[in-house]
Amino acid sequence: MEQSEGIGSGSSSSDCYYDAEKMTLTRAQQSVILGSNESDLLLALIAGVTDKEQLISRVWGERGLVISDSSYYKTLHMLRTHFADVGLPRDSLKTLPRRGVVLLCEIRLISAEVPESAPAAPAVISVTKPRRRYWRFLLPALVVPAIALPLFYAYLMFKKPADLEEWKLIWQDGDAQLYVEESEKMSKDEIVKALGEFEPPIVLSDINYYVRKPLSQLLIKCVKPESKGEAICVNYQLVGKK
Repeated sequence: MEQSEGIGSGSSSSDCYYDAEKMTLTRAQQSVILGSNESDLLLALIAGVTDKEQLISRVWGERGLVISDSSYYKTLHMLRTHFADVGLPRDSLKTLPRRGVVLLCEIRLISAEVPESAPAAPAVISVTKPRRRYWRFLLPALVVPAIALPLFYAYLMFKKPADLEEWKLIWQDGDAQLYVEESEKMSKDEIVKALGEFEPPIVLSDINYYVRKPLSQLLIKCVKPESKGEAICVNYQLVGKK
């Protein structure tokens, strides 16, 4: 039985690694290269950031960029797709309604280091050749994305991917709410009973998210300050319980 502060992993993926320098996610001999936005988003999630506004600030705001929600959802959708490419469940990234997103798997950070004794790379002298005029091909390459990207953003805004809508509200009492996955059949009382091993007993206040896996149960309790700061979350996890 384990109780820990902050957002942690809810499922084991100890063989999953992320090389931030090469922006490469690797698991079970499968690798995929992330884009810069997906890389920054993943690093923020690994660092424990869960609040949507804080994630947007970490990925785009620190570079002085102001984006719409569609760019955030597009990056989140692409990161889920990269997870699937290496065999991680897409629901390892769980959206917290009106809060943000939580990483429910363990991803270890690695970095490639160059040995001090490694010989210096030989100097290479490059010769610049006169460039031909490729403007006839460059113009369509610029125009097509300029038309396609706004259409794609509009699609994400009006029809978000299904994996962004995975929670349902099963209980509410004042400001206290309990969300579960769409496929979950347990009631609020059954969930409280299943997590009855904690001392003191869990009281469902604030916003709660319950995730049940074959060998673990996870309850995430979150409260977000009225000042719209980063959400404060606590994990209650039972391992080895169905």
